[in-house]
Amino acid sequence: MSTIVTGASGTTYITGTGSSDFDYAALIEEAVEVKMATAYLIDDQIDVLESKVTGYEEMLTDLTAVSDAAEALSAQSDDSIFDSRSAYLSSSAISEPDNVLGVTVTDDAALGVYTIEVISLATSHKVAADVVADETAALGYEGTFSLSEAGGTATAISVTSDMTLEDVAEAINEVSDATGVTATLVKSSDSGYTLVLASVDTGQSITATDDTGTVLMDLGVLASDSSFANQLQAASDAELTIDGVTVTSSSNDIEDVLSGVSISLYDDSAGSTITLEVGQDLDSVYDAVEALVDAYNTYRAFALTNQETDSDGAVEDAVLFGDSVLRSANTALYGVLGASVEVDGETYTLSSMGITYADDNTLEIDEDVLEEFLIQHADVVEAFFQQSTSVSSSDLYVGDIAGDMAAGEYAIEVTVDESTGEITSATIDGVALTVSNQTLTGADGSAYEGLRLVYTGDASSSITLTVEAGFADRMVAALEGYIDSDSGLVANRISTAEDTIDSKQDKRDRIAARAEDYEDYLVTYYAKLQAAMEASEIALAQIESLFNTSDD
Repeated sequence: MSTIVTGASGTTYITGTGSSDFDYAALIEEAVEVKMATAYLIDDQIDVLESKVTGYEEMLTDLTAVSDAAEALSAQSDDSIFDSRSAYLSSSAISEPDNVLGVTVTDDAALGVYTIEVISLATSHKVAADVVADETAALGYEGTFSLSEAGGTATAISVTSDMTLEDVAEAINEVSDATGVTATLVKSSDSGYTLVLASVDTGQSITATDDTGTVLMDLGVLASDSSFANQLQAASDAELTIDGVTVTSSSNDIEDVLSGVSISLYDDSAGSTITLEVGQDLDSVYDAVEALVDAYNTYRAFALTNQETDSDGAVEDAVLFGDSVLRSANTALYGVLGASVEVDGETYTLSSMGITYADDNTLEIDEDVLEEFLIQHADVVEAFFQQSTSVSSSDLYVGDIAGDMAAGEYAIEVTVDESTGEITSATIDGVALTVSNQTLTGADGSAYEGLRLVYTGDASSSITLTVEAGFADRMVAALEGYIDSDSGLVANRISTAEDTIDSKQDKRDRIAARAEDYEDYLVTYYAKLQAAMEASEIALAQIESLFNTSDD
């Protein structure tokens, strides 16, 4: 019988040709498996921990998405969605006012309503030459001429006798960037083509002169008195009225006609007016609310997966089943979702705006209700989602609030010099404010950076500033302790699990290394045993041969 056993290192072999029935390989394998049993248990534990890490990472991603969506609606946002502006056009006489003019606004534009009448559009200057029967035939004209529009650079264009009407048009267009004049060939009849010159810019007239020869006159562009022989359209400025004030422009694209408002004219509406309302960009607000609902529903689906068991009570997919951090985060979210906010003495909840719970506790939006609520009560929506303030004295005006100021009451102390009436100092909860005339601001780097107050009183005063957190601010605050990348509860769970995985992996590696050493020891041991048994068999065969017997 021949037996071969290979150790863990792959370098030791046992070979034999004796009659032993021992299966050394099986013996060694079984002994090593006993040593590895603990390592295999650790493998299972690591698999569970890695599943938990994956679950925590998904939880962190989903909660962060909810927080980010809420922050976009909160006072903490650098660019408040409620400060976005949009233009709305309407007219009782014009069915589609956006075919008459287009309006773009920046977030700096002031809210307001304006009445606009477009009297006329700005036009470019256009002149025509005489009809030419064949645009590809040599004209036989020689000389130079110069073209430019007002503001352009007069440029000389040379014409030789072999040039065609197409060649002349091409020569004009090659320098149009400088001159501001373009040339177009128009098939004006079945038997002729007309060269048309046009100013690139509206409101700008073309200047044309023959420098040498009479090419422009020969083409029929200029009359004998050097005026244009056939003017198709004179250059003119656009004219419109805004709230009765006449506005003229050489262009149909009028920038900053009102601060932050630009208007593009497409058609005239003489005799009919269009109403322009510069208001909040309600579409963006709607999208931001929808994004918050979608982000919450994504997290809710994750939470449901990790709370459910199958029909046998197994929790194979619920890798965070019973996890305390998951339960805590759910409680924090539900606490905010069920909260109410008081605005101008009236209490509002999400359902006031058409956002309600479905059977599985996901959120649903009634589009019609939310859109109508935004149109009718945009100020309430803003006050609902963002923090609001109130003061105990009419002498104090709140200009801007620090985005991360916690809800609560703050003591404002203002000291005024009685002889001069000037503010000498001011504090908020004992922290000094920067004073500039009547304006009080939070110092850079302080907890109140971004705070701007205006005090109009003429005497020292103690005033209470009350900050009430809005729905979105509450949501951000509720999730902060979970999603912080350094000290958040979820991040800590991930870090702890990963540390445990590393520790268990080290232990598993040590067990495997000892098992490998043990395997090598057994291979060597059985190799020696096999060698000894083979030597005995050889000795026995020799003795039997000497005595010529097979008896014991």
